[in-house]
Amino acid sequence: MMRSPGATLHCSGWRRYAIAVVLAITTAVVLNTYFDISSIVPWRPRLPTLQTFPVAPLTGACDGIPPPKSDAHDDAADAAADAAAAPIPIPNLVHYVWLLADPSVLSFDFKVFVSVYSAHLYFRPDRIYFHTDAAPDLWERAKTSGDPWTRRVLNIPGVTPNFVENPRSTSGGVEIDTFGAKSDFLRADALRRHGGIYLDVDAVPLRDVAPLRRAGFANVVGGAVALRTKHAGFVNTGVWLARPHSTLAEVFFRAMDAFYNGVWAVSVDILTDLAYRLHAIPGEVLIVHPRAFAPTSWELEDQERLFRPHGWSAGQRSLSAAGDGGDDDGSAGVRLPGKEGLGNTCADALAWLAKREERSDGAGPEGWEMDFSSTYVLHAFDDYADQVRGWDGKITLKYVLARQSNYARAVYPAIWHALEAGIIPKEETQ
Repeated sequence: MMRSPGATLHCSGWRRYAIAVVLAITTAVVLNTYFDISSIVPWRPRLPTLQTFPVAPLTGACDGIPPPKSDAHDDAADAAADAAAAPIPIPNLVHYVWLLADPSVLSFDFKVFVSVYSAHLYFRPDRIYFHTDAAPDLWERAKTSGDPWTRRVLNIPGVTPNFVENPRSTSGGVEIDTFGAKSDFLRADALRRHGGIYLDVDAVPLRDVAPLRRAGFANVVGGAVALRTKHAGFVNTGVWLARPHSTLAEVFFRAMDAFYNGVWAVSVDILTDLAYRLHAIPGEVLIVHPRAFAPTSWELEDQERLFRPHGWSAGQRSLSAAGDGGDDDGSAGVRLPGKEGLGNTCADALAWLAKREERSDGAGPEGWEMDFSSTYVLHAFDDYADQVRGWDGKITLKYVLARQSNYARAVYPAIWHALEAGIIPKEETQ
């Protein structure tokens, strides 16, 4: 009696398939053992084990890497040709806005001195303009008989008043009633007319911005650090470099007049939208990383990081102790950022990285220290300074000289320079 195919499969078919599968696996193993079939499978590199690394991974790491070439030209003809072909730089003019709450009082504190003197020291500008509604005779009196910090600010070389009217309303009749909004209108007018570098008075230069002024862009602005997503993506309005009559400056000035609605922060929205929109025009806008102009945000957590004093004290060291890039023993003198104090060779970079990795767990004596190597201007927001733990919220000479905070360490070299130059009497450090 013959069985149907279905009955045959039901009884013994699974055994036949099992035998076939075993034979196929055996054949694959044999082929993989005796034949090279690597060409028909994707390549997968074998990751090295720990034992394959050299015992001293940095030994010889810099071999064959020459130091960076100097920017100087040995050939005078080449230098002249480069200068002729270079784009028009942004003017080396600094702009501040200073409006009076009381028309009879013109006074500057130490915090303003820190910003203005740092701009004078690092930028070496042709002029430092104060766009102010102070009366000319009040300016002159303050320059000769004001309080000490006011006199020091007004007598910094290049400081020049530009007497302006206090903006009261837009052409559409919207009242401009806050100092922040008034400053937005005046800074835009100054940059579109004259070009240069606008700084808020809490923005402190840490090195020369000449590379940015000469980068070939009509405007240079920076992103803003944000600790929360809803605040991310904006442009910082407290530092702005521009050529005179640049498209961004001209459009921003007109947009502020057209769209200002009484809310101060609208200027941030307008500058951000325009900067990103005009970025598509070649050479119009360079938007640099937030660390360049504002490495910390305006939020309390960041102000804690920037201003909070720590237990380590430099107060007993010599005033010539390095504040940025100097030796820990205080004997090398201040090395101004962007000068000889910042090593730029391969060995320098590896030594810095090794030191940083040692502190990566924050357990070192200076684990709180921030790195401002990539910062041109430190926009030091201090709106919540009075809430910073362990600090009275006052930026003073004594506070900076102690070098117990990131802010103090960052601005110390310029203040030391002012002390050495006799602009700040050393008796005031006692």
